[in-house]
Amino acid sequence: MTGLAPEAVALLDALLAGDGPAHRALRAQIPHLRVTGRCPCPCASIDVDLDRAAVPAAPAAAHPAAEATVLAADGQPVGGVLVFASAGYLSGLEVYTWQDEPITRFPPPDRLAP
Repeated sequence: MTGLAPEAVALLDALLAGDGPAHRALRAQIPHLRVTGRCPCPCASIDVDLDRAAVPAAPAAAHPAAEATVLAADGQPVGGVLVFASAGYLSGLEVYTWQDEPITRFPPPDRLAP
């Protein structure tokens, strides 16, 4: 189990930037996250977990907890990102593509669209 890459932290911060109570509580969990698994394909998707005694659970959130479209450098949509939570705790960050090649790195926040 490893900590999150800075790019994953920036992505989660951007995706959970809302001011609602669920997003605020989920953002507070980010410093405590550790990577517990990766997708078997070469995409950037990860499973995460944390010490649940370190931070409280978030109130009920939407499923997924957050999502956005990933844009290519030319501004065209190429895929998306999803943030998952289970029982009030962050559990996964999925990065997917609509292209033939997977997105192998976490997209920077400036490449996200609602």
